[in-house]
Amino acid sequence: MLLMKRNNRASVTVLLSGGIDSTGCVRFYISQHFRVRPLFVEYGQPAAAAELKSALAVSSFYGLKLRSVSIEGLRIPRSGEIVGRNLLLLSAAMTRVGYQTNLIALGIHAGTRYFDCSRRFTTMCKPILEGYTDGRVQLGTPFLRMNKSQVWQYCKRNHVPISLTWSCEANSKKPCGHCLSCRDRESLLARS
Repeated sequence: MLLMKRNNRASVTVLLSGGIDSTGCVRFYISQHFRVRPLFVEYGQPAAAAELKSALAVSSFYGLKLRSVSIEGLRIPRSGEIVGRNLLLLSAAMTRVGYQTNLIALGIHAGTRYFDCSRRFTTMCKPILEGYTDGRVQLGTPFLRMNKSQVWQYCKRNHVPISLTWSCEANSKKPCGHCLSCRDRESLLARS
């Protein structure tokens, strides 16, 4: 059961990377009447500048204030799986916002081979998050049972500003066209 905060509205900290999934997640919680607080985490990812620019644009579009946190000293590959990424993001959010939120939300979805996008990952993380916060902060994953195509359709149906998002993992200046995120976006655009 969520504890309600000021104005009887629960708050959610959405980990906003500026990509399609996290932007859809922002829209989802707005539609559920949460007080949405986007958080951008810079952890040395190659596309950090473009992701931040998109996260700022998305936040502005929805009239939200973007908060950020920076983590230094990590070795991040140019593209592909970043082992432990979503656990890192959850930890950063928990440390940054503490008890000032009811939910910490990730835009993760089904259909990937990444462990930290799986039901098993979320099942393991929920008691950790709730344990650290005495149950006051819970994990939100509204797209966990959807695949990428279903998240895309959700975004289109709900007028999510897809044009403001950034999908390339490897570059901040121009999409590389080769990484998995670029290929996913191109595939979705081709089907639209």
